[in-house]
Amino acid sequence: MIFYFTGTGNSRWVARQLASATGDEVFDISLCLRSGNIPPMAGKRVGVVFPIHSWRAPRPVVEFLSRLEVPQGMYRFAVCTCGDDAGKAMQCLARVFDADAAWSVVMPNTYVPMFNLDTDEVAAGKVRAARELIQEIARQVQEEHSGWKVHEGGFPRFKSYVLNPLFARFVVRTRGFHTDDGCTACGTCVQVCPMGNVRLVEGRPKWEEACIHCMACLHGCPAEVIQYGTSTRQKGRYRLARYL
Repeated sequence: MIFYFTGTGNSRWVARQLASATGDEVFDISLCLRSGNIPPMAGKRVGVVFPIHSWRAPRPVVEFLSRLEVPQGMYRFAVCTCGDDAGKAMQCLARVFDADAAWSVVMPNTYVPMFNLDTDEVAAGKVRAARELIQEIARQVQEEHSGWKVHEGGFPRFKSYVLNPLFARFVVRTRGFHTDDGCTACGTCVQVCPMGNVRLVEGRPKWEEACIHCMACLHGCPAEVIQYGTSTRQKGRYRLARYL
């Protein structure tokens, strides 16, 4: 069983690639949480795939894993996707999911409120490298490899234990989201939000307070009119499909 959480699609793609290679079944964490239905453990292993959000696992991932009842002795593995590095995210996650093995997979950057998107060349190169790494991870998972191969980057403790709480408290807000002229009320932003945090009010998206800044709504908007403050204009939008 492989459980994944995704915003812009990177972690979903990694989870499905892994499942294709290992024969495991995939489950969407956001759907499990919103339905209240957590599947019972089956098989001989369980894995989780998730994106790094400011050097930790997203809040819904921690919430879900804290509810997951994994039988004693079942092999556990974790894979995080990140634009550059993971900090101490896996160590933080170990409080609710102590993985036997863990990996980080570098994928294209998507957090445009603070950073630029990778160039097409860089993004395509990351996806190519990820394909190869995923096959190696799948092989090691099937062999029940133990050990962590996670790129923590520089100052990992500072990033995960100091910057992350500050970021969550002072930066992760919904009030910066808005739409430029050209919104067609298509509802894509409502459909792609993994938190169920967006709804249409009089034909325009309205953001509630459960936002985790995954930017699924911003990147998923077909008209590319969703903005966060003024920092996301002229920064482009991420579509994983361009690089597959």
